Amino acid sequence: MGRRNHRPASGPFRESFDGALDELWATIASGDVLHAEVQTSVFASMALMADGAEAVGPEKFADAVLDSAIRDQLTPESAAFCRLVVSLGTPVLKREASRRLKEHTDDGVYPPDWVAAAGRPAPRSAWRSYDVFGDLEYVVVTFGYGEAEHAILVGIDMTTTRPAVIFLTVSDDTDKLIEIVRDRPFERFGEITLAEARRRVEQPLASADADLDLETNESSFTVLPVVRSRVRRLPADADFTAVEYTAADRAAAVADFLGGPDAGSAGPIEEARFWAEVLTGYSSRVPDEPPGQVGPDKLGEMLLSHVVRTFTLTDSHRAGLAPAVTAWVRWAAGRQGLDEAATARVVEHLPKVLEHFGSAYDDPDSAVARTYVRDLAASDADAAWLTDCRDRRQLAVPPAGAGALGGDPLDASDQEHRTVIALAEFGMCDTGGAPREDFRRAVQRVIEELWHDDPPATWQRAKKLLATGMAPHDVIHAIAR
Repeated sequence: MGRRNHRPASGPFRESFDGALDELWATIASGDVLHAEVQTSVFASMALMADGAEAVGPEKFADAVLDSAIRDQLTPESAAFCRLVVSLGTPVLKREASRRLKEHTDDGVYPPDWVAAAGRPAPRSAWRSYDVFGDLEYVVVTFGYGEAEHAILVGIDMTTTRPAVIFLTVSDDTDKLIEIVRDRPFERFGEITLAEARRRVEQPLASADADLDLETNESSFTVLPVVRSRVRRLPADADFTAVEYTAADRAAAVADFLGGPDAGSAGPIEEARFWAEVLTGYSSRVPDEPPGQVGPDKLGEMLLSHVVRTFTLTDSHRAGLAPAVTAWVRWAAGRQGLDEAATARVVEHLPKVLEHFGSAYDDPDSAVARTYVRDLAASDADAAWLTDCRDRRQLAVPPAGAGALGGDPLDASDQEHRTVIALAEFGMCDTGGAPREDFRRAVQRVIEELWHDDPPATWQRAKKLLATGMAPHDVIHAIAR
């Protein structure tokens, strides 16, 4: 979590904004509802960029987006644009677009009749493609405006601590999208219900504006508002109940590994147990995923991201890494039911991961990240819980503050250091009329409540504010007030 790292509207993203603006009015004038939505989505996606909103405030930012697009013209086309933004934008952008639309209608200017259908296509069918490792999946859903059909494609990385969107597209070539995800190596493909499609993509899409990398995935980011609007059209999967695996399930899996033949090559029993608990703890972080899951991409995420940022390792742990993990991977592949070719794919990938482990663990950023959960990171801890704890504490004390104040790195786990970091970030902020010393004490209180999750209501309130798009810095302000 921490401070989002999206770029402001400049560079290639600004160029795409201007290019979309050049096409926008002709697209709206043509009455092509899908492509009008896609073009408008470029503008709506700008309001998801946290850096731009933080710089001037979300209301002014929304105004700036709308001003750049409609330039104070009152025409049916600009009215149509406002109506499209209402169906695609963030809450603040919707509100500002509604106000602009009212200015049009008060002046007797109305959008074309076809705009009423925007955002209301009929869902038709859905497919899912997923690999046998549980590393990656794609969901394709088709929709129709009358006879005209289009589809969305959502690519989801299942290896991270929470499933994350890595690719999005919208196309009127539905057959092409389906073929893209059909018949890939180690893939399984089949039709699913519309309700299952919503269940699989809804949560990853909720955090996609933070997860998508604008530097490499700008086209996905610009269609995110359209994709979200489509998923809202899908029925809820009310009858589905996910299987929740527990600490007892993970412990049983570790016992199965240690009691089986694969443990014979895992090295000393203490190190074998430690690594089996760490890796199995990464399993079942996602509902419906049983303990002991492995894949080539998941291995990299486990070891080069989760482990190096979470666990403070002894020399014995590091010495026992290779034999213990190699044995655990073979056991997990068998438990997962991978065939010989799939097992070979994972085993062959492991040395590449191990080759980079030392440098990833010794990276200064990894060392800073470990300080956030050092007191919590037992080898058998649930990875999803640890991630939530790190998110909570990184909201309280951003990693940039823990490493960017000069001199020796500050340790976020030290209360005195947290005070120094808070003073550097909030010391000169606008206090809203409150005495500066009172404001500083209030900020420090919020930071300590978040760090210790006491009371839990502080973190719950913070998550609700973050879900609205509020910047992390402003969340601390809001709770302190």
